[in-house]
Amino acid sequence: MSRQELAFWVAVVANGVTFVQIIPQIARLIRTGRTEGVSPVWAAAGMTINVGWLAYVVENEFWETIPSIIAAISSFGLALFLLYRNGVSVRASLLIGAAVMVASVVIQQAAGWTVLGTVLGLSNGLYLGPALIAAWRTYAPAGVSPGTWWLTVLEGFKWGLYGVLVAAVPIMVYGSTAMLLAVLVLLRLWLTRDRIRAALSPGV
Repeated sequence: MSRQELAFWVAVVANGVTFVQIIPQIARLIRTGRTEGVSPVWAAAGMTINVGWLAYVVENEFWETIPSIIAAISSFGLALFLLYRNGVSVRASLLIGAAVMVASVVIQQAAGWTVLGTVLGLSNGLYLGPALIAAWRTYAPAGVSPGTWWLTVLEGFKWGLYGVLVAAVPIMVYGSTAMLLAVLVLLRLWLTRDRIRAALSPGV
């Protein structure tokens, strides 16, 4: 199998993971209505950063990545709506998302697509970072779905490998930062597992 063929199949698997990545979090919000530890900035910035990724991959003709990016935009949007429906204020998050979009346009116009892609890779911290902070600041982050974060680890690994295979540094950066931040969220969920269990117990 050639390097190009391997990159294609890695992208196929990564697309599949990204398609389902946020479904466990959406299901948890629908099923329990619990939002503790779930960051609206994670959803809003995740949505707008993926719009930036969509522009980047279209410009660079990484066509295999487009389906998963569109799925991510839709999933983050739905998660944000569910947070809003369950009483979380999302106004500041929407403003942050808009600011990220404006900044992306400015960076692309001033420095080009490669720099924008690198910034987008590093900008995982802009939406995964708030999710990490929210999980660690919450006594019992009962609203956070571990399934979504395990899938984020897998997604980061697959896209990081894809970036290596196609020699795209921005995608490598994206994958490695996604893995690191997701592991830290999972660590917080493991450390507070007894509190989360108690919070979700009937009658609590």
